[in-house]
Amino acid sequence: MKPDQVFHNNPDYQHMAWMQDGLAFTCEGHQQSITFISPAFDRQKQPDRRFPLVVFLQGSGWTSPNRFAQLPQLCKYAQHGIAVASITHRDATQGFPFPAYLKDAKAAIRFLRSQADALAIDPQRVAFMGTSSGGNTALLVGLTGDEPRYQTEDYQGFSDSVRAVVDCFGPTDLIDFEGSRLSDLYKKSPDISLEFLQSLAARQDGGVLPLMLALIGQQDVLGVLRAMSPLYQVDKDRAAPPFLILQGDADDVVPKSQSDKMHQKLKEAGKDCGYAVIQGAEHEGTFWSDAAHSYIYDFLARHLMA
Repeated sequence: MKPDQVFHNNPDYQHMAWMQDGLAFTCEGHQQSITFISPAFDRQKQPDRRFPLVVFLQGSGWTSPNRFAQLPQLCKYAQHGIAVASITHRDATQGFPFPAYLKDAKAAIRFLRSQADALAIDPQRVAFMGTSSGGNTALLVGLTGDEPRYQTEDYQGFSDSVRAVVDCFGPTDLIDFEGSRLSDLYKKSPDISLEFLQSLAARQDGGVLPLMLALIGQQDVLGVLRAMSPLYQVDKDRAAPPFLILQGDADDVVPKSQSDKMHQKLKEAGKDCGYAVIQGAEHEGTFWSDAAHSYIYDFLARHLMA
């Protein structure tokens, strides 16, 4: 009896991917997790095969990133030749102020490079992508590659610089964050004290101040806000990777003006920066589409697979 359909097998595993969960890395003694998705291939036939990598960080308001949030969509990247590592970092509200989250992201990059052979990735072709607070991290990673102030003893000898950066609706200017009470306070009194902010945050109308105070810790307030702001890390005399910024124009969490300013600052500094605005898109949610992911993938492929 004849079958209804006959298919050819797929010896090259074309458009297939494998997922590995439970990878762990450490930064300053604290363990974090990675979910890794790789393009599928026959390792016995191609033992030296290596793939480009994008490290992905889901936004969390600098608390605990959900590394599974975008995996269904990111699988498509792996199915078309780019490995993906979705990472976590320390939670600022659990006693880990800035720059803990940035140090963790950089440690993850170094760890992944240290595992290049085991994971079949090319350590020379690594990008970083993030959403919201993860987008903020992505920009900082791109602008502070291998800076000693953010390096730890973890995975020494490996670089934390990247070859391309994708920022999706990340905060870029914490000092002048449109509509932020903290920014309004600083405009009135730039030397505002940590003690005053703590007393203000204790009130019922503290808003996001408790989170910001968690990120500041016992450090200088303005110093932390500036260091956390990618806008102030742009240096025309320092090399930087290509950037891609995506922003929804209906985002009521991170104003579009944050991305506008960042794009302008990078272009004025002579950096390679693309910018896409998604009409009617909110923060996460309706921001995402096949078109958005295809645009991001094309950017990554151009810089990682050429």
